Amino acid sequence: MPAPNPTVECLSALSVILDLANGLAEDKSLLTASLAVQLAEAAGAPAEARAAVFFAALLRHLGCTGFASVEATLAGDDVGLRRRLIHSDASRPLDVLSAVTRSGTTLGEKGRGLYRAATRASELRAGWAAEACGAARQLALQLRMPPEVPLALDQVYELWDGSGAPRGLARSELSLVSRVAQVAHVAVVFHLAGGPALAAETLKARKGRALDPALADLAAGMLESLANDDARASRAEAARRAAEAAALPTQVEDIAVAFGDFADLQCPFARGHSRSVAKVAGAAAEAMGLPEAERRDLVLAAHLHDVGQAAVPTGVWSVPRAFRPTERERAQAHAFFTERALASAAPLASVAKIAAAHHERLDGSGYHRGLREPALSRPARLLAAADALCAMLESRPHRPALERSAAGDQLRAMAKAGALDAGAVEACLAAVGDRRSQPAPADDSLTARELDVLRLLARGKTNKEIAQALRISDRTVQHHTIHIYEKLEVDTRAAAALRAARMGLLEPD
Repeated sequence: MPAPNPTVECLSALSVILDLANGLAEDKSLLTASLAVQLAEAAGAPAEARAAVFFAALLRHLGCTGFASVEATLAGDDVGLRRRLIHSDASRPLDVLSAVTRSGTTLGEKGRGLYRAATRASELRAGWAAEACGAARQLALQLRMPPEVPLALDQVYELWDGSGAPRGLARSELSLVSRVAQVAHVAVVFHLAGGPALAAETLKARKGRALDPALADLAAGMLESLANDDARASRAEAARRAAEAAALPTQVEDIAVAFGDFADLQCPFARGHSRSVAKVAGAAAEAMGLPEAERRDLVLAAHLHDVGQAAVPTGVWSVPRAFRPTERERAQAHAFFTERALASAAPLASVAKIAAAHHERLDGSGYHRGLREPALSRPARLLAAADALCAMLESRPHRPALERSAAGDQLRAMAKAGALDAGAVEACLAAVGDRRSQPAPADDSLTARELDVLRLLARGKTNKEIAQALRISDRTVQHHTIHIYEKLEVDTRAAAALRAARMGLLEPD
C-alpha cells in the first residue's frame, strides 16, 4: 500500500485543531470530509470536484479565528459560542440570542452579549460571516488549494434559500462543492450530537431552506453507515484516494505557515508572531551551525508552536492582568493541543516534539511536561528562546512591548537562573539585531501612509484609533482602507491582517 500523501496527512491531523476551536468532536472534520466525498460521488460529481469537496469539508472552519476577538467580547467564551451556533439555526435571531447568552461566563458578559446580539444581530451575523470567510479564503490560497476550495470556503455561511451571509447567495449561485460540503457538515454535526434520528430530522427540516434538497435527501440515505466502523473506514479510504488524486502543489512548509497564521489571527496583538519566531529561530539555528534537517524541523515547529492556542477561548488570552490559576491551566493546555495534533501526522512527528517544548525550561519549571535540560534538544532550546524574545518585543493586554535591551536583560537573567540556554539566547538576540537592521518587506502598490494604516488595522485598531495614532481624520482612514482593500484584493479586516503578516509588516518594531 502506498504511503499516505503528506499534504493530506498533515491537513487531516491539523483539522483536529479546527474542531477543538469550535468545541466539536475531534474527528468531526474528517468525518465530514469523508461523507462529503461519498455524497459528491452519489451526486455524479467528477473526480476533480470530489477532491475539492474533501478539502472544502475538511477545512470548513479554517476562518473561525478571523472574528474570534469580537466573539470573545460578545460572549466571553468564543469557542462555546461557535459550538452553540453550529448546533443551532444561525438564521433565526432567537437561536443566536440563546447561543450568546449561554456562552457568557459571568452575568456581566451574558448581559452585554444579550444587549449587543439583540440590537445588532444582523450586523454581527454579516460581519462574523464575512470575516470568517475572508480569512478562510486567504488561508486556502496560501495552502495553494484548487480554486473550487477557496470559493466554497467563501460560501460557508450562505444558504440554499438566499437567507445566508455575507452575500445572500442562493441555489445555482452556490457552487456544487459548497452545497455538498454544507449538507455533509449538517449531517455529521447532528449525527454526532444525537445519532441518525436527529441527523435525519435536521436534514429534513433544513432541506429547501438552508440545504440543497436533492443533496439533503441523498445524505439522509447515508446516515446509518456513519456509526458503522467498517463503513466509516471504507468511506475514509475512498475520501483519502479522492484527495490524493488532486496532486496539489501544497508542501508541508505551506501548511505550517498557513496554520501558524490561522492561530495568530485569533488575537490581534499576536498577529505575525509565529512568522517572527520562525525567522528568529531559523537565523539563530544557522548561526549556531545546526544541520539542515534540524533547521527545517525547527522552522516548521516555530510556525506551528502556537496552533493549539486556537482550542483555548480567546478571552483567556485577552485578560489585561496576570493569569489566575484556572486561566493559567487553560492557557498552558495549548502546548498539549499542539503536540497532540502534530504528533498524529508522520511528516510532523519530529516537529511535534520541538513545538510542544516551546514553554519548557532547562530547570524543569516550564510546561506542559516539566522537562529538564537533558530532555531538551538544541532546536527545542532555540525555539523556547526565540518565542520568549518575540513575545517580549510584542505588546500584550497586560503589558506594553519591551525595548530590545530590556528584553535582552530579561532573557539573559533567565539563562543565568538556569531556565533558558545561554547560547540560544545570545543567538536569538543577535538574529533580532540583524533582522532589525534590514527594512521590512512591503508591497510596492501601497503608499507609505497606507502601510501605516494597514499595520494598525491588522492589529485590530478601530478607524478612530488609527486616526488618533496617525493624526489624521476618520474619513481619511476610511479612504485609505478602501484603497488598501482594492490593492490587496481583500474585503475584510481579517483577510487584510493575513496579507499584512505575509508582507512582514507585523514584525516587532
